[in-house]
Amino acid sequence: MGRPLRKDQLGVDAINTYAGANTGVRVELYDTALRTDGVILKQRGAKTFQCCRIGDIGTGTAYSAYVLKNGAPSAAGQMRLFGYVDTNSGAEVNIRKITKRVATDWSGNRYNWALENDSSNDYIILTAV
Repeated sequence: MGRPLRKDQLGVDAINTYAGANTGVRVELYDTALRTDGVILKQRGAKTFQCCRIGDIGTGTAYSAYVLKNGAPSAAGQMRLFGYVDTNSGAEVNIRKITKRVATDWSGNRYNWALENDSSNDYIILTAV
């Protein structure tokens, strides 16, 4: 799996923190016949994560494993993780694989990544390697 995703390069928590302060990686996932926003709770592999819907955090609802998909998730167990090139208004890039220091898109391009907060959400900001 490489280096697990816990914090970004700057030491900001990347997973399991959204409930408290709108921080952490936010994802789009397909859960029970519905595409919705979710949060990563635990990394299972470079392409597999344990996630839940944002509204289910802390409710005791069973969390599911999701696999990254290029584009909008359309079936159970799929999720989309994306970042923005250089700023949170830059080009949106779907991520195929992510480790502690490097994110790879579906075309094989590699990026260093960090989280940036605009007071409402954290965004993954990508810088080409």
